[in-house]
Amino acid sequence: MQTKKNHLAAVLTLIVIGLSALLFLAFALIMIMVSLLGLFNGEGGAAEMIGAFSFGFFALLLGVCAWFVLDKTRGRESADQSFLFPYANWHILVVIGLGFFGVLIGGTVSILEISWLSWLVLPLMSILVIVPPLWFFFGIGAGGIEVGPRWRFFAVFGLSLTVGPLVMIVLELVILLAIVVGGSAYLAIAQPGLFAEMAGLAQIIMEETNEQVIFNLLTPYIANTAVLTIGIGYIAVIVPLVEELFKPLAVWLFARKIDSPAQGFVLGMVSGAAFGLFESLNASADASSSWAVIVSVRAGTSLLHMATSALVGWGIASAFKEKRVGRLFASFFAAVLIHGVWNAAAAGAGVSAMGESLGKPEWVYMYAPAMVCGLMVMGIGMFAVLVASNRKIKNTPASQPQEERVELSA
Repeated sequence: MQTKKNHLAAVLTLIVIGLSALLFLAFALIMIMVSLLGLFNGEGGAAEMIGAFSFGFFALLLGVCAWFVLDKTRGRESADQSFLFPYANWHILVVIGLGFFGVLIGGTVSILEISWLSWLVLPLMSILVIVPPLWFFFGIGAGGIEVGPRWRFFAVFGLSLTVGPLVMIVLELVILLAIVVGGSAYLAIAQPGLFAEMAGLAQIIMEETNEQVIFNLLTPYIANTAVLTIGIGYIAVIVPLVEELFKPLAVWLFARKIDSPAQGFVLGMVSGAAFGLFESLNASADASSSWAVIVSVRAGTSLLHMATSALVGWGIASAFKEKRVGRLFASFFAAVLIHGVWNAAAAGAGVSAMGESLGKPEWVYMYAPAMVCGLMVMGIGMFAVLVASNRKIKNTPASQPQEERVELSA
């Protein structure tokens, strides 16, 4: 049977997802060719191949999303069936197994630094290490909760993997450019000597190809208190504000159709999972010996994106469905605060770890351990929030599967 046809939101979503899938596929093909050239020229090519696998994987996921959204455009009743995320407790064993062996195999290969072996192994290992934790975290937070029409679930995921990241990247770059231009204008007026010095440094860096030489040239500026303050301020304030506003962009678009704050919570998690996947797989395109560390720490970042977006999604649905606007502001600023503290700790840990190179060896043992411990505590806390929220939401009748509600009412 078929329902009302020509659903405008579904048609527009299908167009966006379809075009994005083709674009990602084109990126994947281009990067495959670049990686092959690098491999045969003795330049490696593994990093490009990881990127190719990532974009190909995005295209595959968007194809799945397009299939379910297509059902809605064709007026099929199945598109409006309520969706439950297929999660079971035994999945944790699979996640641990894939993660352990993926890091072990990929880490060993990256340390060996054999170009052709890295080219063959690391792309698949990146996906096997990054995707399962996302599945697990989402299952912990959303398992057993109805999220509304099936097509909308996949529409939110598809839009959050495409439009959301594009909007955020553009805005963050525009703001960063404005900061750089504003800072340059200030230096040109207030400290023309320093401005001329930095202009000359920029010219040298453009002509220099040795990364260590570039780092040595930048070291005095990186260790400068004002530069550190502005940099960490951008990472800990501007980036969280932009990302927590636009990560759940699809939830904002469907806000009037969401039936309950519980659905908003889960759809917010969907948005966070999609963005976390996009960010993590792109960050994993590193074939150096640090590959294992990079892909491992991405699990914490993905958990952050899912937890904070779930809070904002809950606030959005509360504002539109229950007219509780205060919840929206509270949840948004709570998400920004959590995200900001996480980013500040991560940036602080990164800068502290470079203390020896920056001429500040005391940073390594004074600040780095505290920052890392802070990130670990926050990760445990966010995981606990997902577990507690899931249990509380499932005790709310509106969030239970329809069959269970019928049994309870009987």
